[in-house]
Amino acid sequence: MNKLILLCAILFINTLSAQHIYKNRKFFGGSFYINNESLKDVSLGESTTDADGNDYFNNTPFIKNQPKVSKTNSRIRFDMRYGWFPIDMLAIGGDFDIASNSYNSEDTTFLMSTYMQNKSSEFTIGPFVRWYMFEVGRQPYEIGAIFLEGAYKFGTGTSTDTYRFEGVQDSLSIIFSGEEKYSYLTTKATAKLGFSMYLSDFISHNWFTGFLIALEPSVQYDWITRKDMATDPLDGGIKKRKETSTGLRFNIALISYF
Repeated sequence: MNKLILLCAILFINTLSAQHIYKNRKFFGGSFYINNESLKDVSLGESTTDADGNDYFNNTPFIKNQPKVSKTNSRIRFDMRYGWFPIDMLAIGGDFDIASNSYNSEDTTFLMSTYMQNKSSEFTIGPFVRWYMFEVGRQPYEIGAIFLEGAYKFGTGTSTDTYRFEGVQDSLSIIFSGEEKYSYLTTKATAKLGFSMYLSDFISHNWFTGFLIALEPSVQYDWITRKDMATDPLDGGIKKRKETSTGLRFNIALISYF
């Protein structure tokens, strides 16, 4: 009798572990990305110094009159999502993105100096639909599931351009600087192919209180539009600038099924 109860319990637990993408189950998770890129060196004709022996790239702050080229680019992106299965193998839900970008460029020679900076931030939110095409491996020993996902998000963003120019022309010093800030509306249509890779029971049940944890690598194609909120005064205050861009990127997310 005890062996029969134990066998039923094992079968019940295995059945539950195989039902995380079935009707009425849920999942929650997201991804975080941070990147910083800076110019390391500059060379012309395979040489890093000019005829006077000065470096093209000034990597020391102690030589003030040396030509200088500096470029840095930083990106931060945070994504969070929640999904629910109305039927087996099909999930619907919503997610939101927060993104921040910063770009700095400085070019200094003996006669002129140019500095440019752009900082932008963006927030988008919207629904998605995900279809799990099939699981890899037999229950209860499946290792993951391949899915297709479509999403549409909308939101707002801000961008600030700062610039400064100093130079000499005809023995006259020229200095001008300025700042332009604008807000825009954005939409993003996304198609994604991914694999939900289930982590081991030890990780899920000992560190995540029984939730099934999965890593989700995916390939994503984005169609993005951005449209200024303010009108362009150069066009009589009628037209608004609109940008359309596409992109392909690889992403890894951490998801919890419960």
